[in-house]
Amino acid sequence: MAGGRRRTDTGARRAQTGVNVPLIVAGSLAILGAAIHGVGGEVLVVRKLSPGMLPSSPFGGPRMTKSMIHVTWHMTTIAFLTVGSALLLSGSVLHGDTARGIGLLAAGASTGFAAIAVGLGAAYTKSKSPRSLFLHPGPAVLIVTAALAWWGAL
Repeated sequence: MAGGRRRTDTGARRAQTGVNVPLIVAGSLAILGAAIHGVGGEVLVVRKLSPGMLPSSPFGGPRMTKSMIHVTWHMTTIAFLTVGSALLLSGSVLHGDTARGIGLLAAGASTGFAAIAVGLGAAYTKSKSPRSLFLHPGPAVLIVTAALAWWGAL
């Protein structure tokens, strides 16, 4: 970077062992979140959706609506897993500009996930109290993951 300070692998967050603890913790949280989202969401949410209670869409009837929700749910799970894996690899196996670049990309994705959870959560709860937004642990975990990802990547 011309005129700017460039962080190297010997930076403050990369220990003597060559690992970046904030990125590893962020990646671990994201992978754990993906597992909980995938299994818990399947059992507690998707399987309980009754096609009889769902509306039709331009793409088909209520069964198609359930199918689209199901597919979208698990695409999100895979996105969490992918970003978590990228953070974990950036903090442990990868080094230099490659680790930094992938870490920055994953931190950006983590921030997007957190922004969607908080933004849409706030829009749907319409509560004056931010506490109601955090009745579900997802937004808090996504915010912590994003913060750790940025800390480790920068």
